[in-house]
Amino acid sequence: MTDQKIVFGYLRSSTNEEVKQGSNDRQKEIIDRFSTERGYHVEFFEDKAKSGKDTERPEFRRMLNSLEEKRPDIIIVAKIDRFARSLIDLLNTIDMLQEKNVGFISVQDQGIDTTSANGKLMLQILGAFAEFERNLINSRTKAGREKAMALGVKFGRPQLKTSKKNGSKFVDPRKIMELHEKGLSARAISKSIGCSITPVLKVINGE
Repeated sequence: MTDQKIVFGYLRSSTNEEVKQGSNDRQKEIIDRFSTERGYHVEFFEDKAKSGKDTERPEFRRMLNSLEEKRPDIIIVAKIDRFARSLIDLLNTIDMLQEKNVGFISVQDQGIDTTSANGKLMLQILGAFAEFERNLINSRTKAGREKAMALGVKFGRPQLKTSKKNGSKFVDPRKIMELHEKGLSARAISKSIGCSITPVLKVINGE
């Protein structure tokens, strides 16, 4: 008996070179093979040369916007990194799918199947890692803020200005310290944020 589930398949390549090398075609073959074995008919959504870091991908958004109208039972991907590049983004999206009773399966990532009990357990484990990641980011942000304050950086509305032909522009000391900690020179930072080198040096030197 054929399972008449409504299934979406999502494909993504990061670069034009990946497209030329047939990345999306290989993903489609994997999903097709998996779905055919289960009697699924798949509607595909395909992003080409789109970064996984950004969830505002045209076909990805079109797929999510189609959930209410078409009410799919499952979304299938060949591999998780084609769907999301951040664990937090992945879990947030899967949480949204679960609220709409939509399952999620990654064919090549064993255990990532929210339609099974084991898959749901795996997501709980991943959720714990995501919480750890969030706490780690918060700790780093706090440490960076404390270091900046020790250097004399004042938080709140930035006070430094640099004049431009079309008026004045505020320069954010936090951004300067962030770039400085990444190893950029004062001159490189000034070019990056579009100001003169003077306010950059003042922030770095704690003046």
